[in-house]
Amino acid sequence: MASLRSKLYVALLRKLLRGGLLPNGPEGVRLARERMSGGGLLGSLTRSKAPTRTETINGCYTEWLGDPQAKTVLLYLHGGGYVMGSPATHRSMVSQLCAYGGFQALVPDYRLAPENPFPAAVEDAEAAYDFLLNKGFAPENIFLAGDSAGGGLSMALMLTLKQKSKPQPKAVALLSPWVDLLVTGDSHTQRADRDPMIDVSRIGEVIDFYRGDAAADHPLISPLYADLSGLPPMFVQVGTEEVLFNDSTRLVDNAKAAGVSAELEIWHDMPHVHQIGHKMVPESRAALKSIAGFFRHQQA
Repeated sequence: MASLRSKLYVALLRKLLRGGLLPNGPEGVRLARERMSGGGLLGSLTRSKAPTRTETINGCYTEWLGDPQAKTVLLYLHGGGYVMGSPATHRSMVSQLCAYGGFQALVPDYRLAPENPFPAAVEDAEAAYDFLLNKGFAPENIFLAGDSAGGGLSMALMLTLKQKSKPQPKAVALLSPWVDLLVTGDSHTQRADRDPMIDVSRIGEVIDFYRGDAAADHPLISPLYADLSGLPPMFVQVGTEEVLFNDSTRLVDNAKAAGVSAELEIWHDMPHVHQIGHKMVPESRAALKSIAGFFRHQQA
């Protein structure tokens, strides 16, 4: 049964993220970005102290979080539908994950659509990964994680590394990954009213912003349809109240069919990327501890 705090959190999300109608087009994206990164109660739940170190990688602003002495590093790719989000919106959650896992993290502010459609985000993710390798981190000491669109981007990064015969990270954790931009999952319709965050009526516009001239079934845009063989161990978390529920379940099924070690952890009564509410929601903290445990197990 969901905690009282999680119920309050869900009600807050529904009011702030779906309670106000946004215009279509770039103006709607601009307002959504302000809403995601702004102040108020939602901002207080995601706000964190500024990072102590930053980098510019291939022109991309990037933040370091966690223990700078840790030999293990997490490359974290934030969510936001490929059109919003930043290291700042995810800094608090990633910092907490670093504390639980005892590693440091690199969080790139990858280029967003519609200003920079596919493959800009994939290029920036690859540049950040190459930076870690060039910095001296061995692949077995690099973890990868991402939420929502950042989860899809994490998959696209690993597929790109595979195409180019580059070493894979040790393991990957995906938080409610968005991997099917063809929108074929039953949960997109069955859970449309239950999801307090994602408005399915706007998904088509966001997809068009991101894919640009590429097809939505391109394997780096919709990794659900890619050949997943040869990828590292995968840990996927998803909440039962999200329209992207079937993205996670089918991704794990496909990964297992391709011979990849893949584990699915379902969080009942939880919304999309509930982990970001860790300051308020006990289930969110438990989920982050579970991810940290998965990474520790991979190093055992």
